Amino acid sequence: MALATRSPQLLWYSHSLEDVEDPSVTAAVALRAHGGARKGCLLLAWTGVLLSSCSLGPRHTQTDLRPLDILAEVVPSDGATSGIRIVQVHGARGLQLSAAAPHVMSFPASRIFSQCDLFPEEFSIVVTLRVPSLPPKRNEYLLTVVAEESDLLLLGLRFSPAQLHFLFLRKDTAGAWQTRVSFRSPALVDSRWHTLVLAVSAGVFSLTTDCGLPVDIMADVPFPATLSVRGARFFVGSRRRAKGLFTGLVRQLVLLPGSDATPRLCPSRNAPLAVLSIPRVLQALTGKPEDNEVLKYPYETNIRVTLGPRPPCTEVEDAQFWFDASRKGLYLCVGNEWVSVLAAKERLDYVEEHQNLFTNSETLGIEVFRIPQVGLFVATANRKATSAVYKWTEGKFVSYQNIPTHQAQAWRHFTIGKKIFLAVANFEPDEKGQEFSVIYKWSHRKLKFTPYQSIATHSARDWEAFEVDGEHFLAVANHREGDNHNIDSVIYKWNPATRLFEANQTIATSGAYDWEFFSVGPYSFLVVANTFNGTSTKVHSHLYIRLLGSFQLFQSFPVRPPA
Repeated sequence: MALATRSPQLLWYSHSLEDVEDPSVTAAVALRAHGGARKGCLLLAWTGVLLSSCSLGPRHTQTDLRPLDILAEVVPSDGATSGIRIVQVHGARGLQLSAAAPHVMSFPASRIFSQCDLFPEEFSIVVTLRVPSLPPKRNEYLLTVVAEESDLLLLGLRFSPAQLHFLFLRKDTAGAWQTRVSFRSPALVDSRWHTLVLAVSAGVFSLTTDCGLPVDIMADVPFPATLSVRGARFFVGSRRRAKGLFTGLVRQLVLLPGSDATPRLCPSRNAPLAVLSIPRVLQALTGKPEDNEVLKYPYETNIRVTLGPRPPCTEVEDAQFWFDASRKGLYLCVGNEWVSVLAAKERLDYVEEHQNLFTNSETLGIEVFRIPQVGLFVATANRKATSAVYKWTEGKFVSYQNIPTHQAQAWRHFTIGKKIFLAVANFEPDEKGQEFSVIYKWSHRKLKFTPYQSIATHSARDWEAFEVDGEHFLAVANHREGDNHNIDSVIYKWNPATRLFEANQTIATSGAYDWEFFSVGPYSFLVVANTFNGTSTKVHSHLYIRLLGSFQLFQSFPVRPPA
């Protein structure tokens, strides 16, 4: 179908929206059709029972054209309909259709077209909706009129992330075919409320978004003057099936005979939520206790609660909550500021006791680590002959494995590829008088740590494991050898060929207690904590930088003795 565009035009009419004389009349719709001697149809919805008559007289005046609230036809006044949820977002309520019930929001066309079954040739569709982000090729239906026996789409309104499509059926002597008029980039898929007016008249299709300038399309195939809806059914948010189901929120869906709905809505103080007619269950609260819809109608609010550090508070986060877990405070984003809603009293005891771990002697170090597909563990370095590994089970740590140690000072967990290791720093010699620290490897078959490699150390205080340029290292802090505190600590390097750690570099230390590795940009650093040189605690700790394959002195720090 060839389409042409013309410059936007606004057609202004004077309308009267006063109530009809009988207060029980809820809507009046004048339908005009050109066919035979028929000049027009006047339909009156009278408290749910539709009375209709076909007029052979002159065309009805503009004041006869009343909006028909399509949503009110599918949602009862108490809002209690299975398959429909009432959700509130940014202060406005909308209907959300369940994917399990695409037929819920529908009604037979005969409810409106009881005697006159011709759809109006000139009409407007007003819709207020909120559309979430959609995949690029997804299409969803807002409104369809479907022939029940043949499942033929007579009329439809659907959208994609980039276009809004109006579809209708044309018939002539050559047959029947479906025509589509598409409006590009309606800017709907942004999770915000928008009000659209689609106006159809004399071959012109016009779309107005949020009371902006209309976009007009002149088509060589006009909307048919004799589109019959006999035996058809209206569907809101679907095309009679789950595919293409509307996943957003719809607040207003109105059919108005005549192509002049825009002047009735615009200008508006709140154009995205401009109202022509909406069901009672979606109207704003009055604030009166007797009209408290929170108690009357089941609905939910789309509230997102953010956890963690203070998030931004902008227009996007407006009316959203932030829970500060560290302070146990609840805050609401209002006008670019987080306003305290609920704040806990200031306390000093933020950490509460959860569990006591009973060990067989003093514990000098703890290492916490996780083994994939196995669980969370804690290794304790105990002063006496046995250290222990505990596993997290049903909300607490339970004893898992005992490992013989010799006045263990610290454990260090590390991995090399899929291999999992646990190294202990032993401070005292074994029963044979030999000083060894031991590296244990996790056995996936036995589900335990087994001895892997023993390394000669001297009153070891600490292990540090690190990786530089894909190579793995272990640094041991040797504290003393006999009474001599001025000894070398050693950096070991993993040899992939032998699958063992081998001495790579020795560094002079004085009563070393601890190693720490860190990186700054492309540079790798290793710092040692020295404590005693045999005569004085006034010593220097040293920072080393890795250059040309080894660690070189970079900076020294004086160590102050305790007062």
